[in-house]
Amino acid sequence: MKLSVWSSVLLLCCLLANIGVRSQCTHSIAPDQTDINGAGIAAGDTICLLAGSKNYLHISHLVGSAAKPIVIINRGGAVKIETNHFFGIKFSHCQHVKLLGNGNMGNEYGIQVLKVENGAGISVDEMSKEIEIAHVEVAHTKVGGIYAKTDPDCTFAATREKFTLTGLTIHHCYIHDIGDEGMYIGSSKYTGQHLTDCDTIVLPHLIHNVRIHDNIVERTGWDGIQVSSSPVDCYIYNNIIHHDSYRETPNQMSGILIGGGSDCDCYNNQIVDGKGDGIDVFGYGEMKFYNNLIIRAGASYQPNVNTAYRHGIFVGNAPDSAAARIKIMHNTIISPKSTGVRFFNTNTSNNLFFNNIISNPGSYGTMGNNAYLNTDGSNATINGKQNIFTEHPEVIGFVNAGNDEYDLLPGSRAVNAGFNAGLNNVGFDILDRHRPHNGASDIGAYECQAVDAELQETETQNIANLHPNPSNGKFWLNIVMQSSGRFTIRVFNPKGMEVAPLLYLDYVSGINSFEMNFTGLEKGIYFLMIQSENKTIRTKFILD
Repeated sequence: MKLSVWSSVLLLCCLLANIGVRSQCTHSIAPDQTDINGAGIAAGDTICLLAGSKNYLHISHLVGSAAKPIVIINRGGAVKIETNHFFGIKFSHCQHVKLLGNGNMGNEYGIQVLKVENGAGISVDEMSKEIEIAHVEVAHTKVGGIYAKTDPDCTFAATREKFTLTGLTIHHCYIHDIGDEGMYIGSSKYTGQHLTDCDTIVLPHLIHNVRIHDNIVERTGWDGIQVSSSPVDCYIYNNIIHHDSYRETPNQMSGILIGGGSDCDCYNNQIVDGKGDGIDVFGYGEMKFYNNLIIRAGASYQPNVNTAYRHGIFVGNAPDSAAARIKIMHNTIISPKSTGVRFFNTNTSNNLFFNNIISNPGSYGTMGNNAYLNTDGSNATINGKQNIFTEHPEVIGFVNAGNDEYDLLPGSRAVNAGFNAGLNNVGFDILDRHRPHNGASDIGAYECQAVDAELQETETQNIANLHPNPSNGKFWLNIVMQSSGRFTIRVFNPKGMEVAPLLYLDYVSGINSFEMNFTGLEKGIYFLMIQSENKTIRTKFILD
């Protein structure tokens, strides 16, 4: 559970790539074949989707087991689906099935649902369960990117007392340019759904054992990730969500939404430049939200309308009024449109709020300190300790706030300033680095490491820059020096491990430009340390 976005990408890519290489095709599916119906397919079989264009894919009645799942994988290149159908890929009556798009080393997303004109990208439907989806791209859908639920009907087979969707894992997927939700997981009608055809109200099924991690979700019309009706074993972590809620639909605007009937932990996510709240909480039970980086939540939503509120984290009532206890810890929330964290509920108590950084909330001018943590109209009780509230992110000691780099410099006021939370300690940061490091825990999503102290240089942003950043591994290093000499250049990963050969570069007085090539490294975050005789410069780059 403690893998960072980037370390887990590395681990999972390696593991799954090896699976793909070793797997022999038990069955091969031609590009013009659109249905896999289970006939002649046994537990443990591998189904290879041959590369090419496909209209859609309907996967039905595949039944594997926990020990012998059925694996569906691309082979020979990418499988590309563009359709005017009401789904790109649909699971019906399936169990223990893995859909993996890493069948070829050259394709990060070897199964691509590129256009669905009349429906959703992928639907886990018709009482399917124990499903894994990985290394799949979903784009340009009329409605949701990935759906996972079976709507009840008048057969009552998918009602709560008769069916539970167990075992849903979605990871290392790229979901973008989506009409509605990026992911719609579980029913949002937790308290009851009216069936018109038989004029009755039923309870939709629950969903247990949810893992949503290491996905990139960009440009969704509604919520980035929505999970509802998931009360058992639900974790949402290591996801990157950009530009959610572009349709500005009321009640459908958040980066991550924990809906009714859900008890989910949500951590190590990056939510940037959405029009909605960063995280909406309407679940129950004891939920933890930690190590999340939320930047400019709602800032682009009606920017000139102060009453069009949007928050970093919003806590509302669970729809069934069930009691909840919310633990908000070690988050970094920067420039939300309205408030950093808003409690607006009557059914939470003994909430924990510690070791968070909230900076530059948009409502500070009218609300003062209430813009950081606002409980007006709520009876929530909150135990708050060691939070940093400031209008000015530059005073905290971030690596480079102007470039959205919110890791901490060694001299930051947040370093070693956190509250020791006892049983609620968070043992790792957003980059999966050990917490605490060299003393008490740091405040915010990042835990400053020893390598950061070694590489400290407060003037970095004025001396050196990399472009493009992020890049594919090739970029230019521009650096200003006052004299001539020789650099050594070293590359570290976030754990402080040196991951590239030592480089030597000669420089002159003035502006120096060097072409860098690190295409041999895995995707992720890296630190560049540039050392001359009397100067050490540290900067960060991202390979994507």
